[in-house]
Amino acid sequence: MKAYLALAAAMILTGINVAIGKVIVAEIPPTSFSMLRFVLASLCLVPLALFEPGGLTSLARLSRRQWGEIMLLALFGVVGFTTLMLIGLQYTTAINAGIIASSLPAIIALLSLLVLKEFISRRKVLSIGLAVLGIACINLARPDDGSGASDWLGTLLGNSFVLMAAFSEAVFAILTRRYSSIIPPWTLTMIVHLVAIPITLPILLWLDGGWQLPLDGPLSFWLLAVYYIFASSILSFFLWCIGIKSVTASSSAIFTALVPTTTMFVAVLALGESMVTLQVMGLVAVFASLGIGLIARPQGN
Repeated sequence: MKAYLALAAAMILTGINVAIGKVIVAEIPPTSFSMLRFVLASLCLVPLALFEPGGLTSLARLSRRQWGEIMLLALFGVVGFTTLMLIGLQYTTAINAGIIASSLPAIIALLSLLVLKEFISRRKVLSIGLAVLGIACINLARPDDGSGASDWLGTLLGNSFVLMAAFSEAVFAILTRRYSSIIPPWTLTMIVHLVAIPITLPILLWLDGGWQLPLDGPLSFWLLAVYYIFASSILSFFLWCIGIKSVTASSSAIFTALVPTTTMFVAVLALGESMVTLQVMGLVAVFASLGIGLIARPQGN
């Protein structure tokens, strides 16, 4: 049950941050904020990892191949998800981002079968099927973002970036399942954020021409930025690493259904975006999916 609670909390925090990201990209370019996130998070994580029992020892035991996979973990789960999601939010709504993120359960389950060769039970199939039904309902809906935007091609571009972010998050979920049992959670969180900095640097120079920080930005931006960084880079990442150790990757896929539901509630309540009937029906299906996933046995039997 603790693993379930940890995974649920991690995904709720991620869903909140998707909506907050819509506000953040109005003040700072996505790649510049990604670099700010990785640098500040690393400053907090290094002392936590240094005092974690067995942390540095676990890193010393990694093979060259494993270090390569750690780089992939940082590339997809940290750099890819954050940067692609924030770029997408420049062009699409927070509700749309939440809708597309709801494809995560199906993506993770598929990758779990193909990469980890995990068995998917009938109950998990039903759970994932309900999540897909929820996705279908939400995607059939035509949400009103309250802004009067009519740039369909721009929205399509934003949705494409968010979908790529969802694939990145799916790869992250698969790889953390493998390394959460090898590297202690604070050390794993620290190393992927440290590795993310040199990965992001050439992207930053290419897209932003250097690190662009809104030093004269409003206090509200900096408060949201600090919350986003703490919640995503430290708290939710740590909680995910804790929970994934005792839950299969395909079971963890069910918890990602909390990302779109949380995003949509925050978008409606805080950003003024609106929901329609089909979206509500989709949320009901997604929550039913989560409930069935919770009563499924951890190893998928």
